Amino acid sequence: MEPLRSMIFTPGHRRDLIEKAIRSGADAVIVDLEDAVAMDEKPGARDALADLPASPVPLYVRTNGPETEMFWDDVMAAGAAGVAGLVIPKAEHASLIREVDGALRALEMTNGHALGTVGVMPLIESGLGARNTYDMMLASDRVESVLYGGGEQGDLVADLGVEWTPEGTGLMFSRAKVLMDARAAGIENPLEAVFMDFRNLDALRVECELARTLGYVGKVAIHPAQVAVINDVFTPTAEQVAHHRRIIEEFDKALEAGSASIAVDGKMVDYAVARVARAVLARAELADRAAARQEGQV
Repeated sequence: MEPLRSMIFTPGHRRDLIEKAIRSGADAVIVDLEDAVAMDEKPGARDALADLPASPVPLYVRTNGPETEMFWDDVMAAGAAGVAGLVIPKAEHASLIREVDGALRALEMTNGHALGTVGVMPLIESGLGARNTYDMMLASDRVESVLYGGGEQGDLVADLGVEWTPEGTGLMFSRAKVLMDARAAGIENPLEAVFMDFRNLDALRVECELARTLGYVGKVAIHPAQVAVINDVFTPTAEQVAHHRRIIEEFDKALEAGSASIAVDGKMVDYAVARVARAVLARAELADRAAARQEGQV
């Protein structure tokens, strides 16, 4: 999985909005079968997965919750459609991730798709989910990211009984724990989920910067207006790119000369520093490809 700076939710029963989301500038789209779709529209939204629009960006599907009778029908439809991945809301148990893995494997074999094609992203929306994040991350090789669901007045806020603020004080422990668990499990692309007040772009930027500081690499939007802010915060600046490219160039020269510890611009550079620099450059390359895609060049 490439690093994603931004994903955007869009209602699964509205093809026009799915097409708009594809053009929004987000790095990936989540076709939502859960919160954005009224109950009587859910069967039609599920059926429509068989005829999703062509898209230059990956399409994911958020299923209905595992506790609902709709969940496995959603998994089956999304897996048969060959989407990039599933977002599992209210994910809490590693055993569920393993069951989803098995179902997707059977679907891939049945439909002639390469094994492991469909990824899985658990969405953490409860205290139990935050408690069990590490185990879920290791439950299947399909788990390619995790979404931290700390949205205002959302399920996690209610479950923990915290006071939500853009500064994130009440959610700091759970936000950091999910990040740490994901990183400890080898997940390189943890993302934050939604910021609910889509008109307040200044507050969105505050939350994005908090997430970036903690180690998240992107965020999910609920409205196209949010995408530009999210992409901006999670895209390295030109100055950062130049600095980290210089680090890699000097470090690689040093390695060829037999040294793995050098000074660049008066600061020590070793393997750990080089690893950070390579990650920054990878995110910058992703942003360049996304910009080219938006301009119709690729």
